[in-house]
Amino acid sequence: MRIPIKRIGAAVTAALVLSVCPVTGCAANKESQAIKDESGLVLSGKMPETLPEGLSWYDFHEESGIFDKLRETVGEYFLINVTWFNGRTWMFVCETKPKTAVYHVVSFDENNNLVSDYVIKDEYGDSIAINSMDAGNALYLSAYDFSTGKDYLYPVDEVTGTASPDNRIELNQNSSQYEASVRFAFVGDDVALLQNGDEPCVELVDLAAGKVKKKVSLENLNRDFNIKYPENIICAGGNKVVVSGITSANWYFGQTRYCLVDFEAGTIKALDEMDYITVPLRNLTYCNGGLVTVTDGGVYSIDTAAGTCTMILSFNCSNCNRFLVNNSELKYADDNMLMFSYSSRYVGLGQLNDVLCVFTKSSDYPAAGKSILTVASTEDLDYSISEAIMEYNNQSSSSYMLFDSRYKANAEIDYSNVDSTDRAAVNSLNAYASVSDRLTMDIIAGNGPDILISNGANEQLSKSEYFIDLSDYLENESGINESDYFMNAINAMRFNGSLYQLPIGFYVEGFIAPSDAVNGKNGLTFDEYLSMVSSSCNGQDPIWDHQLSYSRNEVATKLFANSNEVFIKEGKIDVNCTEFQAIMDYCKDLPEKGFFEGKDIDAEYEDLMSAKESMKVQPVVIYGFYEYEAFVMKNKNALVFGYPSADGRTATIGSEIAVSVSACSSDINSCKEFINILLSEHVQSTIATNIPVNKNCARDLAVSEIAVHNRNVNENAGEMFAKTGEALDTSLADEYIEQLSEASTSAFVYHSISLIIYEEIPAYFEGQKTFEEVAQVINDRAQKVLDERK
Repeated sequence: MRIPIKRIGAAVTAALVLSVCPVTGCAANKESQAIKDESGLVLSGKMPETLPEGLSWYDFHEESGIFDKLRETVGEYFLINVTWFNGRTWMFVCETKPKTAVYHVVSFDENNNLVSDYVIKDEYGDSIAINSMDAGNALYLSAYDFSTGKDYLYPVDEVTGTASPDNRIELNQNSSQYEASVRFAFVGDDVALLQNGDEPCVELVDLAAGKVKKKVSLENLNRDFNIKYPENIICAGGNKVVVSGITSANWYFGQTRYCLVDFEAGTIKALDEMDYITVPLRNLTYCNGGLVTVTDGGVYSIDTAAGTCTMILSFNCSNCNRFLVNNSELKYADDNMLMFSYSSRYVGLGQLNDVLCVFTKSSDYPAAGKSILTVASTEDLDYSISEAIMEYNNQSSSSYMLFDSRYKANAEIDYSNVDSTDRAAVNSLNAYASVSDRLTMDIIAGNGPDILISNGANEQLSKSEYFIDLSDYLENESGINESDYFMNAINAMRFNGSLYQLPIGFYVEGFIAPSDAVNGKNGLTFDEYLSMVSSSCNGQDPIWDHQLSYSRNEVATKLFANSNEVFIKEGKIDVNCTEFQAIMDYCKDLPEKGFFEGKDIDAEYEDLMSAKESMKVQPVVIYGFYEYEAFVMKNKNALVFGYPSADGRTATIGSEIAVSVSACSSDINSCKEFINILLSEHVQSTIATNIPVNKNCARDLAVSEIAVHNRNVNENAGEMFAKTGEALDTSLADEYIEQLSEASTSAFVYHSISLIIYEEIPAYFEGQKTFEEVAQVINDRAQKVLDERK
């Protein structure tokens, strides 16, 4: 089982940038900022009256009604796979209610009318596990037979949607290895098998004859391409496939890399090193006879034989929800239509659970002649932000928001050979520090953004030279009732009293425990914390254990950020003090490496998480009610409290979607219109990656999750082996809001200074230098950084 990628939280700052450039620049000629998107379209001043040759406008539609019809047909379901084949949308689903799995192969026509529903109960036998539905030159069900240890394909009738248990094709009957593999790809009339046995390889098998035609060894994947474990395979056209895997043995680190395997030549090459690949490779798929990749800018067709990479859809030529398309699987693409399939992780919240994202080529061009607002992001776009951008574009008669990828910091992180928590964190800090430097230079030059949406409080950008103080807007123009909002979250984003970053959503980070474990305190000093560890945690410090994978260096920089205003005052830094020594002495006794570092996450994850659930005091990052609910289902009188500190601080508040308005904006009113949309209840109610800053929306989402939990409890009552639990009272939603309202610790991040701390503190931990010596070096180096910013 995979674990979620670790969030750095307040330790890094992501930014989504919107730059208004209607007529003139702020301090310089805006023509110097003339932006070209990935298609080569110049996006400055105004949208062209007609799109350049080769570009087309696409209408975007979120199709969720088809899933309502699916639910009417099969009841509650678990969606396994969606594909487009022979003019129909095909879905392979499993019912969620019966004790024995009941599968459906369902198809809909182009108007989303039900065409067929093939029901599979027990006719395939107890030893057959049906895994998925796959499309090659025909449609198949893929399955594993436990009695034979083999994989099979069952052809699906393209008209009736049925398949026969007696008609099956053995995938690996003549394979050189006898280990079952469900990872395969159709290559014309053949099938390519990804084998991960003692001799990892890819085999090209004649599907009709069951004979291995070609074989290419994968033994050099780790040595030459840093792929630790090949896990996926897709067709690349001709007699070629793409094999992908993570560049780390640990899921916490690394990135996905793609290698091109040529069966004819018997070679393996890194696809991202090909001269014709000029865009990032992600969400790589093979559909409608071509290899396709989806980037932040659009969809590209890759022809490995011709050596070309051509854009077939620019997202700037469509008012689409970029979060949905960037987190979906492309299922079909032709000259007139593209279809993506999206399934939400946030079931029961204000977002769409399952949806088809359909792009249709259109002769209309609604953005013609509108003033351009460029949108740049240093991380992936949030669903709610994407919805707000779409709403703004639909409402505005004069402006249109477009995307600019120049500040994509998470794409600049160096993932090469990152198998430690320290290297991963340092590389992230370097990337975000570099982007912050670049962004401030652009703002000073008059080429900067008008609106910034950031995650985490970025000290470097919290200056009046860059962004305006939004205090007056909040108090006099926003129209919000402060009693309806988490003002503690908003005030935590203030820097030297000014509100340069207004959180649209936030999270709370610290610990959660029964109140009596910490004597009802929501903040502990280091001595009080260590006493609690001894009395309530059997000496096992939860700050490092299980869910938190931080090394002691990471913990030290986090605790520094939580008390940054103690050490940095009026542009002067001093860490040669008792408060910083308390941090250092506490962290010195922590393990050097993160808990997950060097561990087999797949093998140990369940045991690790089971052990965590039994901990009386648990580390927690609350992004929504789910994290709070998981604890209170087993523990009464829960209390959220902060990381240890010299003065006993509360839990930390961070934000992944906080809005700022540039000091050089030429259209303040448009910026405020967009903020109004972000603060509206209909957008706040869709926020899932953070807690909505609107208390009513946060409570409504909590009540909704309680209702889902209670429904499951009632439905599972009396069922053997079912995890029923106890019904929850809606008063827990009020307790949840109350706990969130008590957090107040602000953690502004000084990226460059955090890097200095990372580099210097190991000398103290390892006994090479005294505390005073290390503190003096940090002071000297950090002061230079602060002086350069004056």
